[in-house]
Amino acid sequence: IMNAPIACAGLLLKKEENFLSQALKKYERPYVAIIGGAKVSTKLDLIKHINEVADHIIVGGGIANTFIKSSGLNVGNSLTEQSMLEIAKSILDKGKIILPNRVLTSKTFEGEDTKETSIGNIGNDEMILDLYLEQETKTLINNAKTILWNGPMGVFENSLFENGTKELSKEIAKSNAFSLAGGGETLSAINKYIKSDDVSYCSTGGGAFLEFMEGKVLPSIKALNSKK
Repeated sequence: IMNAPIACAGLLLKKEENFLSQALKKYERPYVAIIGGAKVSTKLDLIKHINEVADHIIVGGGIANTFIKSSGLNVGNSLTEQSMLEIAKSILDKGKIILPNRVLTSKTFEGEDTKETSIGNIGNDEMILDLYLEQETKTLINNAKTILWNGPMGVFENSLFENGTKELSKEIAKSNAFSLAGGGETLSAINKYIKSDDVSYCSTGGGAFLEFMEGKVLPSIKALNSKK
């Protein structure tokens, strides 16, 4: 592409760039980002970059567990990243991260001794496998003008632990905000609980979606821009 005399983006690439750019450069406030998934390390650059853009960041999944633990609370056997605790604490101290107050725990992924409890009351033999959306969190989503969503709130593949992701999907569907969703699990949740038309744009970019939202310049876009 660098040596081609004429180069242009395909229709899908142009559409992706336009909508993703709207969530990074042409957004309206209030801006709410929802970032879930298993590991802080895989979303660290996204969290850092969006922390400079969004007004509030709602976290879920193993990412929320790591932030909860970094705040000094016990998370039992929940999935966390010990190596990310200091970084998570430094991000948490900036005040934009929204932690859940109540979660759903179990001793196993099959649902042994499942119970709803507060994040300050997790037993050593329990795992956080889903979270509850507080009314305050729902209000933030309802009042938002821009929403970025990447990652589930819990182990939504299991119907026992799907409620957080299901509720989140429905709140975003009701919102009048510009909403951007990306990531395989996120799109799976949308297809399971709402319709893709309920979201302003669903990115099919995968890893490229994450890199773009991290503020990185993608090689293909850099090459195309050199042809202007």
